Parts: sequence; C-alpha cells; structure tokens
Amino acid sequence: MLQLRKKILAGVLCSAMVLSASQSVAWSETIESSVEAETDSSSETTESADGAATEEDAQGTQQVAPVTEEQALAECQLYAESSTHALYVNESTGVFAVKDKNTGYCWWSNPYNADSDPVARGTNLAGLKSALCIEGRKVLDTEHSKTDLKSYAESVEKGGFKIEKIENGFKGTLEFATAGLTIPYCVTLVDDYFEISVPVNEIVERELLGDTAETIRSIIIMSLFKDLGAGSSEEEGYIITPDGSGAVINFNNGKTNASEYTQRIYGRDVAISSDLAPAKTEQAYLPIIGIVKEDNALLAVVTEGEAYATARASISGQGATGYNSAWFDFNMRSYDSYYMGQSNAALNAYEEQMIPEEKISVRYYPIAKEGADYVDVAHRYQKHLIDEGVLTDGKTKDGDVPFYLDLFGGTIKQQSVLGFPVSLETPATTYEEAKEIVEKLNALGIDNMVITYEDFNAAGMTSRISSFVDYSGTLGGKNAFWKLADYCNSIGATLAGSVDIQEFERSGNGYSTTSSSVIRVTKAYATQNEYERAFGTPHDTRESWYILTPAYYEEVVQKVVDSYVKEGLTSISLEQATNMLYSDFTANTVKHASRQQAVKNLEACFSMIDASGLTFVADACNDYALKYVDYIRNVPLYSSNFDVYDYDIPFYEIVIHGYIPYTTKAKNASSGADEMFLLSVATGTPVHYEVMHENPNEFTDCAYDTLFYAYYEGWLDIAANEYRLTQDHLKALADETITDFEYVTQDNVKTTFSDGTVIEADLENLTLKINGTEVKLADYGLKGATTD
Repeated sequence: MLQLRKKILAGVLCSAMVLSASQSVAWSETIESSVEAETDSSSETTESADGAATEEDAQGTQQVAPVTEEQALAECQLYAESSTHALYVNESTGVFAVKDKNTGYCWWSNPYNADSDPVARGTNLAGLKSALCIEGRKVLDTEHSKTDLKSYAESVEKGGFKIEKIENGFKGTLEFATAGLTIPYCVTLVDDYFEISVPVNEIVERELLGDTAETIRSIIIMSLFKDLGAGSSEEEGYIITPDGSGAVINFNNGKTNASEYTQRIYGRDVAISSDLAPAKTEQAYLPIIGIVKEDNALLAVVTEGEAYATARASISGQGATGYNSAWFDFNMRSYDSYYMGQSNAALNAYEEQMIPEEKISVRYYPIAKEGADYVDVAHRYQKHLIDEGVLTDGKTKDGDVPFYLDLFGGTIKQQSVLGFPVSLETPATTYEEAKEIVEKLNALGIDNMVITYEDFNAAGMTSRISSFVDYSGTLGGKNAFWKLADYCNSIGATLAGSVDIQEFERSGNGYSTTSSSVIRVTKAYATQNEYERAFGTPHDTRESWYILTPAYYEEVVQKVVDSYVKEGLTSISLEQATNMLYSDFTANTVKHASRQQAVKNLEACFSMIDASGLTFVADACNDYALKYVDYIRNVPLYSSNFDVYDYDIPFYEIVIHGYIPYTTKAKNASSGADEMFLLSVATGTPVHYEVMHENPNEFTDCAYDTLFYAYYEGWLDIAANEYRLTQDHLKALADETITDFEYVTQDNVKTTFSDGTVIEADLENLTLKINGTEVKLADYGLKGATTD
C-alpha cells in the first residue's frame, strides 16, 4: 500500500513538472500577457481616482457604481457644435460624446459605465476606456514578443494625455512613455458627421530614433476607438459588416465560442506570403461598418488610409467584455514570415517605416430615425458616395436588364506529344465557337447581352501581361475575331475582351517575371501558388505565377487602351483589377508601392479607360472603382457565412442598384443555383452565366480545372427561360433604387423599389410574388413550387 502511494505521489510530481515545463516554453507571449493582466487587475480593486463610490461583486472584486448619462455628460465640456449635433469632451480622459440636438441621443467614444462592466477585467477593462489600442513590437529586433498597449492604462492613467481645442473639435496627444511612443489624434464635428483622424506624420517612435531600451516598441497595428457606439449586454441592436453582400451580427447572440469578426478591407494583400491555402471567403469591398440600436444607427466609413484597414467586431462575452463592438484596425506596418535553414519555426520580418500616409481617418454618420435599420445605413453610405461623386445618374437606363455572359478562350495545358509531356495553347472557345454560342442564345430570344471574353488574346492564353490587342492564332486569328465582333455589334451586344494587368506566369511584351514582379517584405519574389484542395499546401505539379508591380499599371493600361481604340474595339475588361489589391515592398524607391499607392495607380488606370470612351465591364468592385465602371459582374449575393453571423443582407446591392448596372456571380457556378436565381430576382439583379464551348473535362490539371460546370450546351435553354422572366418583371426596375429589404421569415425575403414595386421570394419553397401576385415559375420552364 505504501509503495502504491509512493507511485501515485511520483506520478503527480511528474505531471506537475511537465506542466511547469510546458508553460515556461510559452513565456514570450503567454506569461507576458498574464503578468500584465494580473498587474492591471490588482489596480481595479482600488478606489477610482475621482473618488466615485465602489461596490463589491460576488467574487469580491470592487466595481465602480454605475453612473447616469447625465452625470457622465456633466463631466464633459462643450467643444464644438453643428446645426444638428454637439461635441462634448471629458478633458481628463479624452472620452467624448456626440449628441443629437433634436433627439438628445448620444454616441459615446467609450462606454461611460465601463467600470461597471461585469465581464471586463484588467487589460480588457483598460481597452474599454482607451482611445487607441496598439500592438507594439521591436521592428529592429524581431526576437522580442509583441506588447499590447492600451492608451488609458499606458498614457491617461500615467499623466501622458494632453488635449487642446482645434477648429470644430479637439486634438488629443497620447504619450506612451514606457514604450517610447507619442500618438496624436483629432476629433472634429462637421455638419451631420464627426471624424476621427490620426496624423501619421506626427507620430513619434523612439525605436527609430535610436532608443534601444528594453520596453521600447514600434506600432504594428492600431485599433481606433474600439468601443465607440458599443452596445451593452442589456441593449438590443446589431452590427453590420461589409463582408460580401453584407451581414448582420445581432447584439448578445450567444455565439461567444465563435471567432470574432475580422476582415481586411479590399481583401488580403497577396504580396504577403501564405504557407497554407487562404480560406475561401467573400471580400470586404466597401470600407464600412455599422451599428444599429435604439432607433439610432451609426455608419463608419474609412475615408483616408482605407487600404490599411481591417473591419472588426465582437459580441458581448466574446471579447472579454460585456459590450458589442465594431471598429477598424489599421496595419501601420506590414510584416511577413520566413524560415531559416532546417528550422520549422517561422521568423518575422517587419517594414522599418510606417505607412507613407499623412493621416488615417474614419468618418462617422449618426442616423436618428424611428425603426432605423441596415437599409438606412446603406442609404446613408449611398448618399456619401453620391456626395463624393462616385455614384452618378445616367449609367442605368430604364429597361436595360442585360444577360451577362462570360466566355473562356483558352489556356496552357500539358498534353502528350509523341509520348512526351508538352505545354500547349489549348482552346476552350475559339472565336468562331464564341460566335456560335452568341447566335444560339440570340435565337432563343436573348437580345441584350454583355459579354466578357476571358483569355481572348495570345497574352491571356499564355499568361503574359497584355500590352496590346494580340489576336490569338490558336483561337482563329484577327479575321475570325472580327466576325464575332461584327455579329455582336449587329445585335446590339457588348463584347469586352478581357486583359490581365496583374497576374502572369511568363515574361513577355516588355514585362519580366524578375524585374517587373512584386517583392515581399522578406525581399523574396511574391510568387503565387495553386494549393492542394485536400491539404491546403502548395500544389506540387502546378506552376506558380507572379504579380506585376503597381508602378507599371498605368504604363500597361495606357498601351492597352491605345491599342483597343486603334483596333476599333469598343469595350474592355481588366479581369480582377477592380478588386485585387497588393503592395510592392521592393527596396527600389521608383517601384515601391504601398497598398494605398496601389489604389491611386489603379484609379489612374480606370480614369484612362473612362476618358477613352471604352465601355468598362468590370469584375466585382472595391469602392474606389465604382466611379469609373459601366457594368459590374460577380457582385456577391451572400457573405462568407462566418459562425458569428446571424443573417446576410444585400447591403452592396442596396447601395448601387439604380446607379450602376450589375449582375451576381455566375448562376451555373453556384451549388444553390435555384435559390440564388430567386434571390437575384428579389433584388432586381439580371442573370449571369459562365460557359466554354469545349467539354470542361478536357481541362483537368490546368488553370481551367475549376470550370467543370461551364459546358455551354446544358445551359442554353435554362438561361433563355430565366432571361425571359427578368425581361417580363425586372426591366422597369433597372433605374429604380431599393428603398426597403426585409426578412418576412428566415427564408422569405421582401424587397421594395422606389417605384413602389414589391418582390417577395420564398427561397426554401422556390416561389415568387411581385406586387402580391404569384409568378408561376413553371410558366417559364423553371423549377419552383408551382412546377407541375
């Protein structure tokens, strides 16, 4: 028995030793953060600095007794007024409120009852009370772990906050003495909005000035007023995200085990390496987030530095606070990982300098309306784009509801020649075959088409950068192409030959895979990979490709536009250039480009197309492209369906409908094609198909191997039937705006248009009603509940 006890004791001791050893390995981040939490938590048990009364919770932790909003406002000073709002500021903490003069409602920069939050403790409580939350690192000595800095704990409480009045608001300066950072920010009230900006060129980082102290840090990520407008656990409301079409996260939805919402505005920067396949998600095309609560709503729009922004959101209990919050992070430096020798541990490389912008800015539009909802937020963003000259009348015309058709020309495919594998140009749809498909669709009654011809030229087929119209001999040559073009002109169809100005596998046309491609932070080439579907690792047998430095965009597009105009082509497409955004971290100062600089370069390209008179048929558009495009393909109808979401909304569609003609992603590419079609009809959206003439089974193990659904013959009749339905019921809505959208039930949606038309779609039972009258899908040969 004694020996058994000894064995048990020895086992317990061994387990304790193993546990202790495993914890010590994680010292660099785990221990550091826990020490901070313990230190801050202990400070929360003391009486508040202003002598406020405290109370003790069930765990014996003291909390500051709740205060009323009137009491919180009484501690603030009036700093600015507009005709509709007033700005009040607590000069000791920097907490501010924007008050609606008509309703009295206040939008607070931080919860004024943060100290009474029953969930937040330590650094999380400090975060609730902070203007800025910083992820800091030593960028010149990357062996140091990150440090999370909260401005309230690291600056305000330590006497490092200064405030001064400026025109229409105030300027706060936060000194993080220990970390060696000084960060100013400005809050101004202008007409019906307020704006928060950080003058980047005034930030001081002592690490870059030669300070080598152990605690010195530089800024990697800056979170700007994380809890502005946050809803408490007792409030009803929701958060609007810009993911895909848009999505809603209900306050207090209980999904605390789901990951917080985080999504890079304009998609990930593909100049940053990815060892594993990136998740297949939708993109955040619009630099917005929204909050709706208590007959009020708040639209936040990044107006400067949007290319560095990440939209974030968390619900009560998810982010270690009791609040539901939405905010923007800003990547003030990019970083990448690399491996040395045989080590499996990734090392990080950071940009030495911060983003080359004068400032970053977020504009906040308060909305006061009984029953305010996401439609009101979308309408306010729509007005913002109108005021900025992005959305204009005239692009959509009454009755213009085209059929959108994408044709795929061809690609390089490995084939056997005399028993040897040879990479050959392989046609998927020749010019003559493209004409045949268009003729058949026209014969079936499709008389209004917007056609995008992918890989229609030699450069596209061979994956080189296009710099002129080089008709492909493999597809039939110039004469065959113009027979197609002339036929399209004769029936009034738009034919846009598509060129790629970003991705390429081979050198040619003056652009090399070595001297013209993007460089990573690590100074390696930013090669792109195809990934194994099963394991998510880079594909062993598929070629990698390169991305063109943004410094060459304008040069390429000018050549292409000149060539199109000279050849007499009337329409153009630039493949993914309206939604793909990346940096170039090369040391060459002429070619170096930040993400924001890349936006400017792309806008210059789009402006060239606009000025040339060419019709611009674009892929899904980030907001900076909307001003220049004539048609948009592949507008998402859904979000990424993250676990924290409650439901999707057509936020993007509400914003642009009636201003820019658009279509959804290809219906025949969808796994839920029938539901997708009904949802597109409900939002007044025309039909879109992707097809090729050859059997897609012939294109396995090449760039076209995902187009398994695109064989044209099986889709012609269905497409014609769907087109007939859209012509009968959507033509009158082409230039109307969406005035309302709601879920009648979980699967039943109802859309109201500006002319009073109401469309209801039951997405589960596949039924459609327009102005209360059922549209029998069977009459159009389509699948639905009324099908016999």
